[in-house]
Amino acid sequence: MHKVYENFDLSRVGRMQSLLESNGIATFVKNLYSSGALGEIPFVEICPQLYVLQAGDVERALELLQVDLPKANRASDWVCPECGIDIEGQFENCWKCGMHRDEE
Repeated sequence: MHKVYENFDLSRVGRMQSLLESNGIATFVKNLYSSGALGEIPFVEICPQLYVLQAGDVERALELLQVDLPKANRASDWVCPECGIDIEGQFENCWKCGMHRDEE
């Protein structure tokens, strides 16, 4: 088994597991039911972890996960030219008037 992903959000780990399994990659999730032990053992020891069962599938699994992982926010904050509202960089549309960032 080879660990390819871990996240404290179990639903996120489940989503990644579904992605890999739908592409024919056999997986296993470790620490699936360990949240009940929180407080008894260190929290980093109970983080849900996604493993690929076959060594030959690791490279393909990592490629699939990279496509689905959220991209880092590289965009800077901007001001809507239509209504003058400050908008955080990760948003492409103004929350007030709906103007798209590229429509400047």
